[in-house]
This record gives sequence, C-alpha cells and structure tokens, in this order.
Amino acid sequence: MTERVLVDGDTFFVTDERFKTAAAGGLYHRDTRYLSELSVSVEGTSLTPVGSDLVAPWRRVLTCADVSSAVNEIDNSEEQKHTTITLTRDQVVAEGQGLVETLALTNHVPETRTLTLSIDVASDFSDLFEIRGLRSDIEREVDNAVVDGGVRFRYDEPGSDGDGPTLLAGFDPVPSTLSTDGGTYEFELAPQTSTEVTVAATVGSGSTAEAISRAVAAAGWEPPGGTPAIEHSDSRYASLFEQSWQDLQALVTETEYGPVAVAGVPWFATVFGRDALLTAYNVLHVAPTLAEGTLRYLAAYQGKEVDDYREERPGKIFHEIRRGELARRGRIPHTPYYGTVDATPLWLILLDETRRWTGEDALVDDLWKSAQAAASWIERAVDDIGDDPFLYYGASTADGLEHKAWRDTEGSIQFADGEAAEPPLASVEVQGYAYDALRRMASLARERDFEADAREYDRRADALAAAFDEKFWLPQRRYYATAKTGDGRLVASKSSNMGHALWSGIVPEERADTIVDTLLGDGLYSGWGVRTMSSDNSGYSPVSYHVGSVWPHDNALIALGVDAYGRSAAAERIATDVLDACRSFDYQRVPELFCGFDDDRPPYSYPSACEPQAWSASAPFALLRPLFDIHPGETGSPMANATPSEVDIDLGTALSAVDPGGN
Repeated sequence: MTERVLVDGDTFFVTDERFKTAAAGGLYHRDTRYLSELSVSVEGTSLTPVGSDLVAPWRRVLTCADVSSAVNEIDNSEEQKHTTITLTRDQVVAEGQGLVETLALTNHVPETRTLTLSIDVASDFSDLFEIRGLRSDIEREVDNAVVDGGVRFRYDEPGSDGDGPTLLAGFDPVPSTLSTDGGTYEFELAPQTSTEVTVAATVGSGSTAEAISRAVAAAGWEPPGGTPAIEHSDSRYASLFEQSWQDLQALVTETEYGPVAVAGVPWFATVFGRDALLTAYNVLHVAPTLAEGTLRYLAAYQGKEVDDYREERPGKIFHEIRRGELARRGRIPHTPYYGTVDATPLWLILLDETRRWTGEDALVDDLWKSAQAAASWIERAVDDIGDDPFLYYGASTADGLEHKAWRDTEGSIQFADGEAAEPPLASVEVQGYAYDALRRMASLARERDFEADAREYDRRADALAAAFDEKFWLPQRRYYATAKTGDGRLVASKSSNMGHALWSGIVPEERADTIVDTLLGDGLYSGWGVRTMSSDNSGYSPVSYHVGSVWPHDNALIALGVDAYGRSAAAERIATDVLDACRSFDYQRVPELFCGFDDDRPPYSYPSACEPQAWSASAPFALLRPLFDIHPGETGSPMANATPSEVDIDLGTALSAVDPGGN
C-alpha cells in the first residue's frame, strides 16, 4: 500500500499495484470520491510501470514504458526487447485542492514520429462507505460537460440547492480532441525529444487555469518553528525519522481550531478522537501546536445531548467524524459518532500534559468548562454500569462498534481459551486512563482554587486505584486481566493493554517489576516489540489485527510506562526493537501494525495495515522520551531550556549506546 496512496490531510488518491484507478481507487476528499477514473494510454496502450519514487507522502514520480512481461518467453522470441516510449508521471495531491499530474512523453526511436496520448477521466461522487461495501441504494445523476478547456463533473445532491460536489478536470495544453470522457493529443516528436501535459483534477469550482495553479501549491503541514532538529550520527535511523515526520505532515489537516491529525489512509482520512489525541501526545515535545489544535477541535464537537443512535452524551469526546453524503443524510451515525469510552479521559490527559510541556495555563483556562464536562461524563459513565468504580462500555446500537476501547474489532477481547468477551466490559487500560484523568483534574482544579472539586476527583481516583488492584490482579498468573465483564468475570488473557496501565500510573510500585517482566517475557514479547496478545493464549494469531500483532503506538505507550516506573533498560529495549523493526519496511515507513512472529524472521507488515497512519508515524518521536530521559521542564533534560519544537538531540549516539550492534 505504501506507494499506492498519496495523501495530504483529508484529501487522498488511491491506485492499484499497476498505479491505475482500480474499483476502489480514485481521488477522495472528505469521504467523497471525486475522481473515479484517471487512465493514460499511448497509441491505445497502457504503458508498464518500470519504476516508482515516493518523493513525499503527497507526491510520487512513476516511470512507464512500452515493454512486455513476455520478453524472455521462448515462444515470444520476436518480442521487442527495448523500449521505444517512456512516460513519466509526476503526481501531487494537495489538501482541499485535488490532484495534479504532469506527464512527460519521450520518443526513443531514431526517427520523427506521431504519437497519440489519451487521458480518460470520470467521476461518480460515491460515498467512501459505499466503496467499502455499505449498500445505500442511492442513484446519482452526474452532470458532465466540456468547459473552459476541461471537463466539469457535478452532482446535485438532494437538498443541496445546486451546491453539490463539483470536480474540474483541466488540461494544459488543451487536447486536440476534448469530450466529457477526457482528451486526446497528437504529438509529433523528433528522436529523443519530449513533450509535457498537465492534468489537474480539482475539487470545487473555478476555471481550469485556476484549478491547475491551485493544485500545484505546496503540500504538507509545518508547525511554527519548522521541522524538529533530530540529528542522526548513526545513519541507520535517519530515514525512519525523516519518513515519520513527512507522514505526520501529510496526515495533519488545518481547521478553524488549529491543526489536527487524521487517522490514516486509505479509508480513515478523517479525525478519530482517540487517534488524534494519542498522536498529539506522542509529539508534544516536538510539535505542541498539534496538541492545542486537537484539544480545541474535539472540544468544539464535545457531546451536548443524549442521542442513542450516535451514542452521544453530554461531555463525551467523539470517536469518529465523517463528511460524506451518507453522513449528511443520516444513513450512518458519524456526524460525529461518540461510540468510544477512552477518548474522553485521553482528552483530559492531553490537556494537562500540554500545560506541563508548554508551561502555559491559558489553554486550560479557555477549555476549563470542557474539562469539567469531560470529568462529569466519566463520573456518570462509572455510575451507569455496575456497583464498582470502573469505567465500562456497553453494547452499541446496530450501526455502532462492538468494542469501544483501542482494540475495537470483533473478537479482539478474548478469554485465555479463545472465547470472545462481550460488552459490558471494563478494559484494563481504560481504568488507567480514567484514573490518570481524574488525578490530573484534581491537580488542575486545586490550582484554580476549586478545592472541593479537587478532593472529589482525588477520592474517585483513589477508589478506582484500590478496586483496580483488588479486582483486576490475577494472583496465580501474576498479571492484570485484560478486562472485567459486567457480571464479574475476569478476561484472564495476557495482553499488551496492561502496559498502558503502567503509562497511566495506576499500577502499585510493588507490582511494576512483575508487569514489566511479563510484558518482556515469552509469549507477549516477539523480539520486535510487545504483542497485543500472548502466543500462550488459545486465540493467538500472529497475522491478526488485535490478537497477536505488534502495534508501534501500543509499544510507545508501554515504553513510556515502563520508563516511568524506573525500568529504563527495559524501556530502551522496547524502543530500539520497535525502531529496528520499522527500519525493515518500505521507505522505512512505520506501519499501523505488523505481524507478531518471533524475531527469528524479519518483521512482516500486516496485509491491510494503514500506511501512513498517524499514531504510528508519531510513535518514533514518543520513543525518544525514554531513550533520552526527556521530561517536561526538568533540569538536565534536553527539554529543560528549550521550547518543544526546538529539541535538538543526537539520536544515533543515544541508540548506539543502547544497542551498539543493532538487530
């Protein structure tokens, strides 16, 4: 998937392995497919890709030629074994603008010749959820017309009052023949000469010339102060951090509230509460403006009413927002959809952590009412299910998620014998998040002279911590259960989620060493990182989404938690093993997840992993914190006398000291 998706914010372009717009391919913007076909042929033939260069997550350069795959077959001895035509396709995606492609056609025969270049375009304005398989029975009539040297596609969605989605496919120069299906050129080319054509598929209205000039604008987000200066005296890690930073740039969208990360591509180029919050947390020490934008954006959509279909509740932070036609028509609940139990405590954690890193209280003051509402939701949610102080999630509506913590796929929460656990469930890591959020709210309230509120937050945090250790601890197994069911059963599978409990600080000091040893012990530790579920469990699968795979963001939080309890060598081992695993992937791009096989074989990417994906791209920057002992404002820390975006550290030297030989 690495080279087949270009992305800039909430605009992305998908092709198949031959870089054609396949059945699910095309140009997408805010969950609508604006361009469903972009095909190029020379002399009536699609040329063969012979090379591809991913210049940036939003730009690639393809080289194509008229060569055949049959050149070495015995019964094709007459097959041409040298190319006569090359075509270079330089493609750029720009957020909110669209796709621009510059084609350079070259003649490689020793005489002048006339070549026909054809470009076919089409638009269907399908909703992304329809592309993913959701049946809607919507019949769209797309109006297309030749205008201003290009083709305009428009769909007047019912109720849009003539202001429905529009796509302009512009050409420069104007083709010899132009129709509503595209254009055709005839070029006379001397030997070894080239000609260029620019195609711009632009979202929105305007002239073709304007479309082309807009679409070639620079892509990618830069925080104030520019790119963080991370030095690489050991070249093993240079490309990984550079690629991760570019991927983050590509996945950040600017909003009226500030920058926010979309989750990932191809199908999640929208804001997810949990993903955006953890992404911002991971890069606080290098890009604090992302945290501020994320907090303000999510606060603007904070739940205000009771809506069972969207699972909205007052004070709750949403799970996922969508902008396509199905959302606008109310066919899906994502306007936004609030079906997550962990985004709300994570929002509070990020709010306080941002204050700690930046030293600024103004953001907390601005968002204090939202913080109080979020804390109130936690309190009400705890009181809603069960007679204990745990934060559960219950069953969803028909269109909602079954699981509402980070491992949210069907069957992802299992008992040790492989039996699926069903809601209501209190997930182990969520109790840690809630504890941390309440403890931080107590501190923030006390600083604002709300002493009674602070005492109540502390009381709830104390009760949660005591009950957590009493109920979740498995004395015979010597680790924490993955979850507790509503009827009191413990889901005793061994999972990475307990590492998040270390990150939150809910684990008593006397348990920490045992938990760390379990996380790095046989079963959970693959050698390339901590698995989501132990290979000792009956339902384990190394090629799975949530029951045996390795997630970089999961390991980053675990490493931070392990380091917080003073096990720095163990934290450094996790960090270096994950970084070394990610160096093996194409372009040293950190995938959403990879397979959980042991390290007697190289890391294998999970087949349908998002690439790029925001919280994975942010994970290497989080791993810098345990590697360099970076903490907000502490004397001796590289951050002590610098603003977060100015961090300048020698990564190679530190990693060489930790792991001189590498894996």
